[in-house]
Amino acid sequence: GSPRSGALGLGPPPTPSPPPVPAHFMMLRVDGTLSLIDLGSDESEGWTLERVLADGVERFWIASGGGGHAPNCDADVRWSWWTYGREGTRVWYVPVTGVPAFPAPSHGGGGDSVAFADPELEFDKEAYPLGISLCDGCPLIVGATQRLAFASCSDQPCFEPTPKVQPILPCILRHLLRLGETGAAIAAARAAAGKPRFTHSLEWLLFSSLDRHAGPNSVANKKDPDATKEAERALADAVRLCREFPEYPDVVVSVARKTDSREWPALFKHAGDPALLQANALAAGQLRTAACYLLVVDKLVSADVGAKAADEVLRAALERRRYGLVGELVRFLARPAVEDAAARAARRSAEKKKRRGSDADEDVGIVSGLFRWLGAAPEPAKSEPAADSAGLSPRRSLDEDFVQTPKGVEHVSGARGGVIAVLQPDLRRTLRDHAAALASAVDLGALAAFVRETDFDVGAFFQREMSDVPGGGAARLGDFPRALAAAADSLRRHEQRAGGWPEVAAMRAGVDAMLAKMVAAGCVEWSLVTATLTRRVDVLDEIFDGRDEVLGAWRVAVERCAGAANARGDTAHAAFLQSLREEMCGQSLKV
Repeated sequence: GSPRSGALGLGPPPTPSPPPVPAHFMMLRVDGTLSLIDLGSDESEGWTLERVLADGVERFWIASGGGGHAPNCDADVRWSWWTYGREGTRVWYVPVTGVPAFPAPSHGGGGDSVAFADPELEFDKEAYPLGISLCDGCPLIVGATQRLAFASCSDQPCFEPTPKVQPILPCILRHLLRLGETGAAIAAARAAAGKPRFTHSLEWLLFSSLDRHAGPNSVANKKDPDATKEAERALADAVRLCREFPEYPDVVVSVARKTDSREWPALFKHAGDPALLQANALAAGQLRTAACYLLVVDKLVSADVGAKAADEVLRAALERRRYGLVGELVRFLARPAVEDAAARAARRSAEKKKRRGSDADEDVGIVSGLFRWLGAAPEPAKSEPAADSAGLSPRRSLDEDFVQTPKGVEHVSGARGGVIAVLQPDLRRTLRDHAAALASAVDLGALAAFVRETDFDVGAFFQREMSDVPGGGAARLGDFPRALAAAADSLRRHEQRAGGWPEVAAMRAGVDAMLAKMVAAGCVEWSLVTATLTRRVDVLDEIFDGRDEVLGAWRVAVERCAGAANARGDTAHAAFLQSLREEMCGQSLKV
């Protein structure tokens, strides 16, 4: 018999079902009136019900439940429409029960007809919104603004349109939390997790909630107990939502840094113990976040707990060679001692003035210098300092004769510079030992970064190594070719990791400043290696002055280093060394 096509699934495809008949449509009239028209209001009589939603509307956008899913709550952004006009941007939702008889905006960026005003919907007045993007879990208002541009056809500037976006996730989350839809809010946030601006959106949600509860214009200042209780509940809800994500510690401390310390108790009442948050961030390897908590811990817990936590972060930052952070932590830990010394100097100056008039300005200058360095007072305009004899201007933070180890505190030889001398002895030893480890490995790039960021006195360190450590310690390099190769490799690695020319220039300036201190300290071996790699002919001339045997040995060693570089395929470094050798030979012949 003939095959049965139906049983095999063959034959023409079935006729698709007709699309559902729309129940409503929206109409925007020329005069700015936006209406919702019910197509099934009384079909037998042939008329429809029109409900005016708003006037003064310029544009509107509709989200109609993509994927055919029904609203999962009364504020499902997938079932919403958005209007823009005289009263700013407003949001309307279709509840689970369907379109209400008298729709009203739920929240928005202006006007009196919204239940709650959202600052995120107050779009820039110089930008015009063109649409709403709700896809990929990253809701945005997309608009256009203008900027000055230069065209090849004209010498005069002209204006050109440029796109601009405004994240609106915070206002969506805030409205869901206000309705008690915590699950829907967490789901909306998870859909946006990992997307651009997600962390910023959580920060803004938490910041705006804290500002409403405890900020300068908070509802608490209006003496309304109900509003105060509602604002605190909103803050607790925002904290609870943020806690669902790994960005939580960073979000909380970022908000704390942007607010007055008087608001911190209200924030951490719900966010948790700042000392525990700091310890957790440190354990997770989030050093910058852990460091940001230190001031909060110092303020809300105790100075002793803050100092102990800072000590732990500093040691971890040293281990990971995060020298910019190390420098900040050194100044944080030294600040109490420096401020105490500055206060004592100010009192001494005041007493001297009482005794002999206005001649005692020396201590005042020192105190003002301290506070300028600590960022507590503006630095007055002054003439540029003259360069030193080597043509360098190394950064000096403070008068080292003033910033010294306080009386009665253990002295740590070779650990000074900047404010290092006022740190606890074990921390000073830690810094000195780290410098020794870098020097022993001939890690010139890392040593220069460490010295630059912490103001560590590398000259005093090398003098201590030469005088107190048998065999010269880290000040002696042993085999010159091996040391030159290790130092060159270190500089190359640090330049490759640099984030651009400014960082490379800062690193080179740090190496030059360190070279000046090594020369002044009489550390010949390190000076010779560093001057060779930085092509400081003036420093080499100073080292070789009257030392022809040293110059001869240097030429032979550089020749060997160039040959080794050629052998391993590093022709650029070999050419650099040969060129420098020839230049120094020419210099010696002129002499």
